[in-house]
Amino acid sequence: MPRSFIVVLAAVSLGTSSWAMAQTQSAEAEVLGIVKAMLHVIETKDAASVAAHVDSTARFTLLRPTPTGGRVIVIAGTQFIDRVTQPGGPPAKELIRNPEVRIDGDLATVWTEYQFIIDGKVHHCGYDAFQLGRIGGAWKILNVSDSYREQGCGEPWPGGT
Repeated sequence: MPRSFIVVLAAVSLGTSSWAMAQTQSAEAEVLGIVKAMLHVIETKDAASVAAHVDSTARFTLLRPTPTGGRVIVIAGTQFIDRVTQPGGPPAKELIRNPEVRIDGDLATVWTEYQFIIDGKVHHCGYDAFQLGRIGGAWKILNVSDSYREQGCGEPWPGGT
């Protein structure tokens, strides 16, 4: 095989790989942006804007510790948003860090550490698992599951999202 053909083939392969990587990074940024926008609703208490980010059928699956083992609480996404955006409640926000984004076609998952902050203090922490679907060309949150602990959370993270 001529050397020039191999060089051209390698260049085309690298160009295609770079293009695919850029497309993947763009989709990952878009998915993570939807998650961050939904979490911002907690801080701003703007429940009306959540419809743009959360599918109407979304569910929140909350794993909560009990003295005899874990308990599962499943609520509609709209119920969760109603709870965390109540006017007059204390200032609250959810910080995330070290997100891992995985995408296959129209399905995406974001796995990330979180801290839930109330009145400037860490109330609880754990891990969030967000599942999103690309519906009608737009990413929407379909499900959120989380773990929960009140000890070992540390101080609020600087620069947390």
